[in-house]
Amino acid sequence: MKKIFFIVFALFLMFGCQAKDKEPLVFTGKSENWTVKEIVTPRSDKDKGEPKTIKLTYTGKDMKSVGEFSFKLEAPNGQWGVSIIELDKEGKFKDSTNGIVSRETLKSDKPTIILKWNGQSEEIVLKNIE
Repeated sequence: MKKIFFIVFALFLMFGCQAKDKEPLVFTGKSENWTVKEIVTPRSDKDKGEPKTIKLTYTGKDMKSVGEFSFKLEAPNGQWGVSIIELDKEGKFKDSTNGIVSRETLKSDKPTIILKWNGQSEEIVLKNIE
């Protein structure tokens, strides 16, 4: 009976200690001209990269005036940016990366995005929504 108990207990420990996928974190922010949504899937193994998706929407008055633009996202664990990009016909842009980070992204992080277009610039602090 002790052997069966030990085997069951050992199996329970093995399955209970397996790494589980972490829930994606969603960071959002908005300004006079933009809304931003960043989705991050944290990984404790930073060498494999951390999947991130950015969704930008222009909410200003004249979408055609934006033309080519760029963004740079700065976070406590690294940065990411893209330049010479354009909005789609609905005023949106979406991009993804699997960047190497210095540490796992945390709910308490407050990444900052800097958007530059047509001689204008805006900086938006993103906050985690739960």
